[in-house]
Amino acid sequence: MIIGLTGSYCSGKDTVAEYISKKHGYKHFSLSEVIRDIMKEEGIEPVRETLIVFGTKLREENGNGILAKRVLEKIGLDGKYCITSIRHSDEVKALQERKDFVLVNIDAPQDVRFERMQNRKRQGDPQTLEKFIELEKKESQTEGSGQQLRKTANMADITFINDSNDIATLEVAIDDLLKNIENV
Repeated sequence: MIIGLTGSYCSGKDTVAEYISKKHGYKHFSLSEVIRDIMKEEGIEPVRETLIVFGTKLREENGNGILAKRVLEKIGLDGKYCITSIRHSDEVKALQERKDFVLVNIDAPQDVRFERMQNRKRQGDPQTLEKFIELEKKESQTEGSGQQLRKTANMADITFINDSNDIATLEVAIDDLLKNIENV
């Protein structure tokens, strides 16, 4: 089984993936890690803005599904996998070639996500709500090799709203989500 996680900026995708991995034994892969690994090999600092530019360049040069294809080469046909950082519709299409793939869109209200971003204090994160909104628009292209977060979210089999900052509440909701996915 492959659970793919897509979603808006700071919606909690990595938090969900970490929990699924630790509690339920899913092996976690991130499409962004594919980009980071290549950037490190080339001596490029992997901050958010350069990750976006570099990811777009990789898609332009190798096809828009390249990141998903690279992760699929690493995983087996059996097992439980969680794949995050799915940001392009062709990445979804590459993953959908596996019959055991389910795409979950994780979202939260914009004000909750902006507050999470401010609290994590990650280098390169926008410092104002206006910049945050601008970045989201930039990450939601509808064609080409850039990020297509909104289009990708619309391809999801399930939408999971993560609007609580209480970890215990989130974990119960994730457990319920997994029961629904695994029983399908």
